[in-house]
Amino acid sequence: MANVFRSRLVVSVAPVNPSLLTHTLFDSTHRESRESPISEFLSRLQILNRLAPQPVGFDPFQGQLVLLGVVAAVESYLRTQFRRVIDLDATSQNQVHDQDVSYGAALFLKKELLPEAILERIAFVSEKSITSALRDLLGVKGNMPPDLSVAITDYARICQLRHCAVHRFGKLGAKNAYNLGFADHSSLLEKPLKLNYVALQNAIAISTGLVKSINNFLFNEILCRVPDSAWSGDYRRDRVLFRKYYDLFADTVSVTRTVAANELYRQFIQQRRAFAADQRR
Repeated sequence: MANVFRSRLVVSVAPVNPSLLTHTLFDSTHRESRESPISEFLSRLQILNRLAPQPVGFDPFQGQLVLLGVVAAVESYLRTQFRRVIDLDATSQNQVHDQDVSYGAALFLKKELLPEAILERIAFVSEKSITSALRDLLGVKGNMPPDLSVAITDYARICQLRHCAVHRFGKLGAKNAYNLGFADHSSLLEKPLKLNYVALQNAIAISTGLVKSINNFLFNEILCRVPDSAWSGDYRRDRVLFRKYYDLFADTVSVTRTVAANELYRQFIQQRRAFAADQRR
C-alpha cells in the first residue's frame, strides 16, 4: 500500500503537560458525615448561594457554574439518600439483591457503601431515571404523589439547562430543545444560554423543592414499612427504632427545620391511630 502524505504543520503550540498526581487531590482523612443527606445538601446549597453572582452586574457564565454545582448537590443527595435507605430498609435490600457490582467495588468498598457501585450506573437527570430508581432500587409501588411528580418534572427541565452548560458551553442542542418543548425552543437551536439572576434563583428553588419533596416522600414510604407490631405507642420504648428513620431524613439546617423527634413520633402515632379507627368503621 502506498504511503499517504501527512502534514506536520503547527497551528497551535501545545505546552508540555504538567504533572498532576490525582491521588493527592482527595482527602484521605475524610469520614462519612453523621448529618442526614438533606442537611448535607442544604449546607452545600448555602455555600453555593454565597458564590452566586448578585443582581447588579450579574455574570451569566458564573451563574451557569453555580447551576452546575446545585445539580451536583442534588445528585449527591440522591445517591447518599438511596444508599442509606438501602442499608436500613429490608424491602430496598431485597430490591437490589440481584443487582451487579464490579469486582473492584466488591473487593474494596465497605458493606454499607456497596450500593454506591449500583448507583454509579444511574444518572439522576430525567423523570424516567429518577422514578425508575425509586421503583427499581427502593421498591416504591403505585403512582407518585402529584406534588412529587411536579417536582421531578420541573427539576428535569433544570437538568436540560445543565446539560447545555456542561456539554455545549451553554448552547441549546436539538435533544435539549425537544425535552424542553420544541415548539417554544426550535428557533433557539445553537443559541447560548443567557441565565439571569431571577432564573438562577428559581432553578435553585426548584432543585431544593425536589430534594425536600423526595425527602418527605421517602421518609413516609420507608417508615410505613416498619411492621405494626414494632410500635408500642410509647416514645420511650420506640425511641431507638424511630430515631433510625428520623436521623436519616431530618432537616437540621433550614429555618423550617424538622420538628423534634418526640413531636414527630407523636404525630406519627396519632395518624396511625386515626387510620386504624377509620378502618374499623
